[in-house]
Parts: sequence; structure tokens; C-alpha cells
Amino acid sequence: MDNLISSKENVHIKYAKKVMTSSKFRNQENCFLIEGIRLCEDALNNSVVLKETFYTKKCFEKSKNILEKIISKSQKSFMVSESLMNIISDTDAPQGIVCICEKNKLNVNFEDKLKNEDKIVLLENVQNPSNLGTIFRTCDALKIENVIILGNGCDVYNPKVLRGSMGAVFRLNIFEFVNSLETVNKLKNFGFKIYATTPQNDAKFVSDMDFSEKSGIVLGNEGNGLTQELIDICDEKIKIPMNSNAESLNVSVACGILIWEMMKKELLNER
Repeated sequence: MDNLISSKENVHIKYAKKVMTSSKFRNQENCFLIEGIRLCEDALNNSVVLKETFYTKKCFEKSKNILEKIISKSQKSFMVSESLMNIISDTDAPQGIVCICEKNKLNVNFEDKLKNEDKIVLLENVQNPSNLGTIFRTCDALKIENVIILGNGCDVYNPKVLRGSMGAVFRLNIFEFVNSLETVNKLKNFGFKIYATTPQNDAKFVSDMDFSEKSGIVLGNEGNGLTQELIDICDEKIKIPMNSNAESLNVSVACGILIWEMMKKELLNER
């Protein structure tokens, strides 16, 4: 029978809360926290290592079959009260299950994976976790398998990123590199044509581009866009045609439009 935790001073509760709130601690411990039946099941189905599972009696009774599978694969599991679940949850209305998972190693086999791919998305200094999660979800839906995080962006394992990705973060190949220029130059050496998204006047409309060759689209920070140094080393500057009264689009919305333009021939050919 699983351990029953009844105190907020319990070492496992304190540990889970710290994993949930601290990016530095997540890196130190090489783990992250997810919550909700759907996301925890996605982690299980994608062979993510489940270190600890916390669940409420109510959740167990409601989703017994799924929870039994998750618990059976967890290294440790604990039943907790609703009030303790609120402490280790990042949502206003917790579903009653939280898992602490082991991080996958990022940047593993970067060169081997990219040599065999022909479409990628790069994100420079994207800060908002909801935006990043939505971008991951969009990439997964539109058949982009590789995403590169450049510069000092949001933590990939932020709880809001994980929820927003709807499990996509477990299926994508995600790479992180601080040096944007070095990474883009390496991709160009692999034969990629890199497109910088910018509202600058000399940028071409994305709808006029031919993405039949190896292609990568780069999007920048929500407020400042791409750094000029990165724009300068890209092969083309592109933008989205839109109403002249509109100043800009949310980066996750823009990403969805750009990916569709890059992938539409392949996606439509599969219908």
C-alpha cells in the first residue's frame, strides 16, 4: 500500500514544491514536475522516468485504471490530502495527481539528428512559458520534430510550458544552445537555409518562400524580436502579410502561421 502523507512539513512535499517553483533546483536535481491525468499519462506513454507520484483519494477513485498504471511505473508513490495537493500544484483547480519526472538529456545526438532532418524551428530568447508551451504543441501538430532554444529563453521544464505543450515536450527533440550565431552557422554548414522572422521593410512575405530545401525558421523574443546579429547571418528575412494597422502578432500565433507555410505541402500531400 502507498505511503500516506498528512503533513506539509513532509520531506517529499517540500521537495515537490521546490521542484515546481525553482528552475535552478530542477537543473540541480535533473527532474521536473507535471500534473493532471492527461499529462502524466503522456509521460508514461513516452517512457519518461517517473520518480515520485502524488495523488488524492478522489482522483484515484475517478481515474483508477490510469492511476494504477502510473503508480505501478513510479519509483515511489504517495496518497495526499486535497490541501497538500494544492501546495504542490501550479494550478488553481488541481486534478489530484502530480508526478516528479527525470529530465531527458538535451542536446544528445544533435548533429546526427539534424543531418537527417529537413525542417526545424529555432527560438531566440522566448521568455513566456505559455508561448513556449503553445509553440511546442504547434510543432508537434504540424510535424516539426526538432526545436532549438537559443540564448536565454524560458525553462523548457517550467510547469506552464509543460501544461501548454499538451505532452508535445515528451515527443519533440529539443536542443538548447546559448550561442545563437554559432548554432545557426553550424546548421548552415549542414545545408539548412535559415529564415529570420522580422517586420523590417526589406523582409519578404513568407507566403512567397519556397521551403522545398532544408529549412529553418527563427523567431525571437516577445518584446524585442530577434537580435540584429542573428538576423544578419540568416539567409533570408521573412514576415507575415497582415493588416497595416496591426503592429505585431503574439509569437506563438506567428509561429503557427510560419510553420504552416513551411510544412503545408507535406501536410496536404498526406491527406
